[in-house]
Amino acid sequence: MSSSPATIIGMKVHCNACEKEFPIGKKQQVMLREDQPIPCKGCKVELVISAEEKQRFLGFDNPAKPMMLAMMISGLLAVSVFGGTFLGLVQSDGLVLAAVVVMIGSNLVLGPMIRNATKHLMVNLDPKDAPAAAPAAP
Repeated sequence: MSSSPATIIGMKVHCNACEKEFPIGKKQQVMLREDQPIPCKGCKVELVISAEEKQRFLGFDNPAKPMMLAMMISGLLAVSVFGGTFLGLVQSDGLVLAAVVVMIGSNLVLGPMIRNATKHLMVNLDPKDAPAAAPAAP
C-alpha cells in the first residue's frame, strides 16, 4: 500500500450527491489525504471521503507516470525542433515534418493508453452533511 503524497495522474472522484465524475488535481488529493472536504465541480456541495474509500485511495499507485514521461519527452523534442526552426538553426523541412509526426503519433498512441491505465482510479465521495447510514436491524 502506498501512502505517498505524490500526485496520482488521472485520479477521479464520483460525487454521490449529483452522480457526476470529475478529475482532481494535487491540491484536492492532498485535501482528501488530510480528511478535508473538497467541493464538487457539478453541484458545489462539499464532499468528504469515507474510511473505506480513503484506504482504497491510499492504495492507488501512479500507473500513467511512465507514459506521461514519454509524452513529455516527445513534446520537448517537438518544441526543440520548432524552436530551432523559428530561430533559423534548423533548415530541414524533413526534420520538422518528422517532429510533427512523432508528436502527433505519440499523443494518439499514449492518450488512450493513459486513459485505460487510469480508468480504475476513482473514489466515491459523500456530501459533508449527509446522514450516516443507519445500522442494520438484527
